[in-house]
This record gives sequence, C-alpha cells and structure tokens, in this order.
Amino acid sequence: MRFASSGLCAAHVVLTLPGASWGAAVGRGLRHAAQVGAGEVVLADPGMPADLEAPADESRLAAALRRLREQDRPGAVCSPLAAPWWQRLLAIHVLRPLCAPALGLTLVDPQARTLVLSGDAVSNALAPAWGLMHTGWEHGHGLGLLAAVREAGLDVGQTLPRVPHPEAFARSMSRDPVDRGEASALLPIALRLASVASPPREPAPVVPWVADLGLAREQLPPPEVFTAMLTQCSRRAQVLASRRGDAAGWPEPLLNSWHAARTLRADIPAIAERLWLAYLARLAPWLRFGASAGGYALPARHSVVAAARQFLLATGTPVMAERTAEDVSGESTAPPLPGTG
Repeated sequence: MRFASSGLCAAHVVLTLPGASWGAAVGRGLRHAAQVGAGEVVLADPGMPADLEAPADESRLAAALRRLREQDRPGAVCSPLAAPWWQRLLAIHVLRPLCAPALGLTLVDPQARTLVLSGDAVSNALAPAWGLMHTGWEHGHGLGLLAAVREAGLDVGQTLPRVPHPEAFARSMSRDPVDRGEASALLPIALRLASVASPPREPAPVVPWVADLGLAREQLPPPEVFTAMLTQCSRRAQVLASRRGDAAGWPEPLLNSWHAARTLRADIPAIAERLWLAYLARLAPWLRFGASAGGYALPARHSVVAAARQFLLATGTPVMAERTAEDVSGESTAPPLPGTG
C-alpha cells in the first residue's frame, strides 16, 4: 500500500495470506498474475520501500519498467537498494563474480527483492521443471527468480540503486555485516547457478566491478562494527588455517567452489560451507588493508576488481576491458545515503 500511495497507480487486488513468508506471498502473487494474463509484474520489497516521494515517472520503479520494455527479450529488471559498502561484503567478494557467468551481468545486490517481470518471465519462472527458483523465494529474495528468467533465455537487467527512506536506512544499519544466516541462504543458490546450462543469449562482456553508488566509499564503518567484523573474521581464519594450512590465495577458493558446484551430484551445502570459511579468511586481511587505506577506497577496490576479473576469465566468461583508475574511482551522481555524508 505504501508503494501504491507513491503515485504508481494500477488496478490491484489484495490476496491475503496471514503469516505467509515472503516466498509464499510472491508465489501466490505470480500465480495470480499468470491467471489474469498480466503483461508486467512488480515485486516490491515490503521492508525497504524507497523513493516514494519521487514523482511516479522519475522513480526507480518507473526506470525499471522502461528498461524492461527496452529489452530485446523482456525478462526481468531488478531495482537494487543502496547500502553502505560494509553491508555488501558478501556480494562484493563472492556473490557478484559467482553469479555473473550464468546471469551475464554483475549484480549490485544479489539479494534482490524489488523486481519488475514481464508476463513471459512469470510464466517461465512458474514452470514446474524449474526448482532453483523456489529456493530463492523461500529465503525472501529474488536471486533464484532471476536465475529462472535467464535460464528461460530472457534478458536480465538492473537500474541504479534506490536510496532508502532514512528510517529504513537506520534499520538496515543494525544488520550484522558478516551474517552467516544470509550467506547460508544465498551461497547455495549462487553455487547452483554454476550448473545453469544456458549462457547469456548474446555473450556481451561482463563488467567485473560495479559501484555501490552514493555511499561514501572512502569511509570506515562505525568502530564497534569494524571491530566486531574483524574479530569474527580473524577467528574463523585461524580455524581454517589450522585445518588446512594457509588458506589459498583469493580467488582460488571461489573458483574451486564454482568448479565443484558444476560436478554431477555436487554436495552444494558442503561446498557452501567451505566457501564461507574461505571468504572469512579472505575478509580479515582485506578489512585491515581497507582500514589502512581509509575505507573502500581505490586500493581496496582495485583488489576486488583484480580478483573478480581473474575469476571471470578462469570460468571462460567474456570480461569488459579494464577501465582506468579514474573510471573506477569516479564519483557517483546518486545522492548520498542519510548519515554517510
């Protein structure tokens, strides 16, 4: 209803599902959309609505609708939510490169919850033969749905991030930036993407790095947050080193996980657990490096770009030519989030 009050007017029907999960609600809504023959469907994040005060034709949702209609084979467009870089560490180091070979693009936010779908995308995503999508719904995000759309041969795109309302931004700041629960939901889906048979319809080069726009990259998280992250990562890194000797240099563990996920009868939960530990081992020294550089500044970003590029090339994914340092460090035209300066 908050999205409806923003001026994005359309005929609608309320389907009541008391106590239902996000996935159950989305599944019910998409089945209803398919029954009535809807041409386009908007999935709106109920917890993080954004830019509701913007005129309807200037909102990020309107931009996503326009982009969907411009696609050669309309499939899906996600409208990611802006967040501080330290709330995107799993995406920055793991999920963005891991998903790119199958999706054909580097997602700003793999935990997508606001998406625009074409009618064809809805029909294909609801196909009984597609099981990966349901895993994505169960945990309250749309990564599995995007995978289903791509597997159907339709186009996937994204808009610039939406800037959340200050109240919603304040709630997001209380999230654990090194959240094992989030990883346990997203890593198995991202790993299963490795076995998706259909490559991008047109193998356009993938960008190895995307900017978290308008988020004061040259800024450290609050001291207590940074200390908690570093303590958790360092402890896990010591456990990993005691079990397997020195951890392999990044992105080798990411590439090994990608190959393991492509094998017949791959044990995805076990692969995801090993990747989680390897990621924490990677994160501890990277966080120290970032602290010495003043945050997610140019040196820290270059290390991310280099690792992502190495991973993509090793998987046979076409990679866009490297940009200059000025391009990578360029300032965003998006407004800063509340409290980030």
